[in-house]
Amino acid sequence: MNTRISELTKLTLEGKMYATPIKTNFDREDLFLPKQQRESKQLCEFILNQEPVLTECSKMTGFFNCNSSVVGDAFHRMGHEATQKVMSDFYLKNIDNLSTMEWQHATADYKKVLEKGIKGIMAEIDDSLQVHTETEQVEFLNALKDVANALIGWAHKCSDRAMTLAKSVENEKYRQNLIKLSEALLNVPENTPSTFYEAVLTIYVCFSADPDSVGTLDRYLTPFYENDIKNGVMTRDDAKEYLQELFLMLQAATPVTSDRFTRGGESHFCIGGYLPNGEDGFNELSELILESLTELPTWIPQVTLRWTNKTPKEVFRLVLDYERKDPHKRIAFQNDEKRMKCYTEICGFPFEKAVGYTTVGCNEPAFLGAITGSNSKINFARSMETLFHKKSEKIANTKTFEEFYQVFLEELFSDLNIAYEYDNKYNRERAKDINYLSSIFFNGCIENAKSMTQGAGDIVIASPMCIGITNVIDSLIAVKQFVFDEKVITMQELISALEADWQRYEELRALILKKGDFFGNDSERSNYVAQKLYQSLYEFLKDKTNLFGYHWLIGDLLGYNEHHKWFGEKTKATPDGRFDGDMLKFGIGQSEGKDKNGLTALLNSIANLDPNGISCGSTVTNISIDEQLIKNDDNFEKTVDMLETYFKNGGIHFQLTYVSKEDLIKAKETPENYGNLRVRVTGFSDYFVKLQESIQDDIIERTTHK
Repeated sequence: MNTRISELTKLTLEGKMYATPIKTNFDREDLFLPKQQRESKQLCEFILNQEPVLTECSKMTGFFNCNSSVVGDAFHRMGHEATQKVMSDFYLKNIDNLSTMEWQHATADYKKVLEKGIKGIMAEIDDSLQVHTETEQVEFLNALKDVANALIGWAHKCSDRAMTLAKSVENEKYRQNLIKLSEALLNVPENTPSTFYEAVLTIYVCFSADPDSVGTLDRYLTPFYENDIKNGVMTRDDAKEYLQELFLMLQAATPVTSDRFTRGGESHFCIGGYLPNGEDGFNELSELILESLTELPTWIPQVTLRWTNKTPKEVFRLVLDYERKDPHKRIAFQNDEKRMKCYTEICGFPFEKAVGYTTVGCNEPAFLGAITGSNSKINFARSMETLFHKKSEKIANTKTFEEFYQVFLEELFSDLNIAYEYDNKYNRERAKDINYLSSIFFNGCIENAKSMTQGAGDIVIASPMCIGITNVIDSLIAVKQFVFDEKVITMQELISALEADWQRYEELRALILKKGDFFGNDSERSNYVAQKLYQSLYEFLKDKTNLFGYHWLIGDLLGYNEHHKWFGEKTKATPDGRFDGDMLKFGIGQSEGKDKNGLTALLNSIANLDPNGISCGSTVTNISIDEQLIKNDDNFEKTVDMLETYFKNGGIHFQLTYVSKEDLIKAKETPENYGNLRVRVTGFSDYFVKLQESIQDDIIERTTHK
């Protein structure tokens, strides 16, 4: 990185580039205005009252943070009264040990603003005003127009501040940078950008409206990049410098005092993947994005490669090489083949729109200009617990595994129906809030005169996260193997063992753990049970949608919070050998040494689990491997081949951790000696010693494959 970027990096890591909200005093007579008019008026006044964060070494500015005095962006949800109320009662507070409300991520439609500018978006609002005539719709659209005007005014204010600073800067190069910035802000984001620099600046200014994911960065910036390189108005190094400043400012959007400052889930975006024409989208700019990001000693944003069958082997190897050399663990991998099948066949999205997906937050899929439809958490293992501890009479006399399985499905689907209705209730409450700032940049809001919180878009999925799926698969396997196939125990004996929390049944539990044909071993029985469960989930969900019409898909990741612990604490013993109160598993994988047949067997099991793609919601696959499979060049080539084969066979996702179990245990015991130990967690990365103990324990229990 050059000297200017080094200076900005230092300021960013010190927290000095954070945009602290400035208090705005509103007219007390605003109270007498109609609600939408009052809220949008105060938001506009707030925006225009802010001051840009600007240093003499800046080439970009224009980001602001909202506070709770106004109805701000849809990511932080400050000023969203209904959301704050429902969160106070249900966020991280489970209902009947089944459902918990969680956060939502999204990505603005940066492609649209780059193609039209805010002026073009305002023209769309004018067109919509000709169609929608109901009072609330007209008020909403007028509010959007006012906020759009305020954003233009804000850019002009930033321009003025940059020019004022330029007059006092002694470094001539920096002075010219500020003058260039000032002139650019008079053009963008009001109008369409004419250069790569203006395009990146547009993204940064508009990031204030939705400080979350920047979506599919390489594909919508590529035309500007190629045009400037072709015309000789920009070098590759220039482009790298602009990208690095953008990434630094994304890092700076999180306060340095927050525990999220070192976590990689705050501004997750994607590169590569299928383009609307069916070609693979990884290009020269995609690689430059990786190079620019990984050269920075920061943690935000993180990036995912979207792999396709058309992704060249050398590209896949290249990105894995960046991943193994990145000490901050910012890179993960998705498989477009499975996701495109799901989004086109199950969700019914046109291919050219389905390819616009990105992964946001901890690994939730969202589409450009769309929100994640649902992020609540579900205790997937509650149904198994219910059968063995509350309704054991229903299973005590089952004669075959198929008979038992049908009883289990009735309980599981009953739980899912209840949990999905809770998810609808959370969304129904959030829909009482009308968002103005983010809605300008989200699909369907202008066309339908409806806030993004109210189901305006149509290319959205609903994917609550089901915690404990692997526990359920292993429990089903244990029942099939030990009760019905091998007849080691009767169903009544298993019921008694679980009711006793395995007390006096220690030998039985030890046998199950030692001989159990658990998920991840690529055996006929374990694959049969796992695939049977996901086929059942597909049949159950293939035609189901939430209250906004978003298709339900299965998710399984955890996020930042300890839902696996909280659900597990109130979940009694299960047939997989779990004790009463033990934490549940999350993601699709295996741990505790239950995947005994090695990494290839584990990857085969995961890849073949779900041929329909119903699990293409918020899913994560954590792979812990021996460091030598990555660091040793000869072994690395084999690892590349193995992971590419995993994707070709149908794996949806993977992220790598290659820290030994011994080091993880030592880090937990003496955290002061392992402050720099970084791991992939559940769709994001963080320093191991900063994680909650239950998440540390889960990472320790993951099998390290050699």
